[in-house]
Amino acid sequence: MQLEFDRVSFGYGGELLFDDFSCAFDHSGILALLGPSGCGKTTLLHLIARLREPFSGAVVGAPEVGYLFQEPRLLPWRTLAQNVEIPVLTAYGKGEARDRALRFLGLVGLSDKRNAYPDQLSGGQRQRAAMARAFAYPAPLILLDEPFQALDLPLRLQLMDLFKELLRVEERAAVMVTHDPREAIYLADRVVALSGKPVRVALDRRIDLPDDDRAYSSSAAAELEAQLFAALAPAAAAEDRP
Repeated sequence: MQLEFDRVSFGYGGELLFDDFSCAFDHSGILALLGPSGCGKTTLLHLIARLREPFSGAVVGAPEVGYLFQEPRLLPWRTLAQNVEIPVLTAYGKGEARDRALRFLGLVGLSDKRNAYPDQLSGGQRQRAAMARAFAYPAPLILLDEPFQALDLPLRLQLMDLFKELLRVEERAAVMVTHDPREAIYLADRVVALSGKPVRVALDRRIDLPDDDRAYSSSAAAELEAQLFAALAPAAAAEDRP
């Protein structure tokens, strides 16, 4: 997959978040966009998904996407199977969409909950269902808008591991946004740290660590985390200034 921001400008309320911003993503693994809150990470996902259009420039090569949001966004009057089916029905007939929904509910460990409603589930189970929905839709790219941030650390690690396992079952590219360097190191093959307003690329780094060295307790991960924090430090300092 090749995706490129080509001299993109975009902003809100007369303030430019991106001004002549360019960056190319040419890999098939997981890309992490790392930056402080409010720096425009989610806006980049919206531009990739064509939920917003740039003022100038272009997003080149953006494919159809599956989406994992900060919250599960499940319809409370639909069962889990029906929720997962909703986007899939745009690509498959009813029978095949249901089969695909049930397959991915099985892969996330929710086969026995397929007829349950969202309010009958825990927060972790709802996020698993949202993950099944994102993978059930046959898009080559999945966008992640900090879907693990509201979870406690053990559950966050469990769901991040599940996400990686689903990528092994059915390979996709993924672009995730996060303000947590450790999360980026744990999941991503490449990290692009964003800084400033208008936004610029402060650091672009491939993550070649084996799984053991990505662990939150790893000294190798801690060293890389320090480098990522250093790249973000100018942006954090700018946010603290009156």
